[in-house]
Amino acid sequence: MCRGRWFILFIVLILTHLGCESIKGTGLKELEGQSVFNRVSFRSSEANKIKSANPFSGGIFIPPGTECSIKAISIKEIKFIATGENYALTGWRMGYGGVNTRVSFYKFFVQDKEAVGLDRVNPDFRAIVLSGSAEVGMTKGEVLLSLGYPAHLSRKNPTADDSRAAILADDNWYYLEDKRKEVLLQFKGGVLTKIVEE
Repeated sequence: MCRGRWFILFIVLILTHLGCESIKGTGLKELEGQSVFNRVSFRSSEANKIKSANPFSGGIFIPPGTECSIKAISIKEIKFIATGENYALTGWRMGYGGVNTRVSFYKFFVQDKEAVGLDRVNPDFRAIVLSGSAEVGMTKGEVLLSLGYPAHLSRKNPTADDSRAAILADDNWYYLEDKRKEVLLQFKGGVLTKIVEE
């Protein structure tokens, strides 16, 4: 019986180690020390922490397309410098596989500033996007640039493990205003039609 417990403990330790393994083999370590650009806006909380889903407002706003110098990448956080400040993106990683890790990194950052898509923003909404707000008539892409990723979608599951494509496919995006209040953004035909504070 004791031998069986040790075996189970050994297996748990191996699985824990694999789950906590670094990002070796993903090609992301090569980006440490490099400059990239945030694909969506970020809003930092205390101690310059950024979560995978932005709150609707508040915090320090980092506009999309800001140059970010990657300091370190681990499965727990991505440390980077933007506008002269140190930040950490936490809870950024989807799943445990190398492919998902790469997909998750590129959900937030791109190496080519043109890939951010600021040049495709409707000129009427450009100032809104760069200020981190939303207005009826904006496309899903413009809202993502402006507000970052929502906390959850129609089905109420957190978006941390959702790909960018899965988020863009849903028409109900919920952002947290605070711990008790949410803001629902409803889309029709890829265009924002309603903003509802719940």
